[in-house]
Amino acid sequence: MSTSYELLYFPLRGRAEPIRLMFATANVDFTNTPITNWPELKPKTPLGQLPVLVERSDSGERQIAQSMAIVRHLARVFDLAGKDEAEKTNADVAAETINDWRSKFAPVQFAAFMHTDQAVIDKYWADLPATLRTAEGLLGSCTWFGGGESPTYADVLAFDTLDNHLSTKPESLADFPKLRALHDRLRALPSVAGYLEKRA
Repeated sequence: MSTSYELLYFPLRGRAEPIRLMFATANVDFTNTPITNWPELKPKTPLGQLPVLVERSDSGERQIAQSMAIVRHLARVFDLAGKDEAEKTNADVAAETINDWRSKFAPVQFAAFMHTDQAVIDKYWADLPATLRTAEGLLGSCTWFGGGESPTYADVLAFDTLDNHLSTKPESLADFPKLRALHDRLRALPSVAGYLEKRA
């Protein structure tokens, strides 16, 4: 029996979307299970939070919590962590930088839910060009953040973040062609394009 995967998360993109994109990038099938009975399921999860990845194989079943632990696990399993130590380190640096960026964006992206003050939102957009310059600096002249010829988990995180910005402000990447090109490259991968066509 080969390993099968089931992703448990609420019926929205949120913290689970980079995980779904990892499966798409690796062209690996998984079962996406929207959780609508959270109070009932919560005590049965490892940390009382979602997402949770359920892996089933000949050796049994295990549940993995924490979105970034899941992403990094899949990166290792699917060979999306980098081909050598240099690529792995480049990907890790980029991923941590992108995660810092994602944390700053969350109060803007979910402003209505988080009751974010307008001043915080305005400051975020004013500061965004500096954040994008930092990201482009890490990418440099490379095709992918790892510096190799194939994408890593850092590129998946970057894609999701860039995609959310383009959905919110389509003009936000106008002055950052390298990041826009990276977004378009990942989007053009057949398995990713197929996933995005079906995405709700």
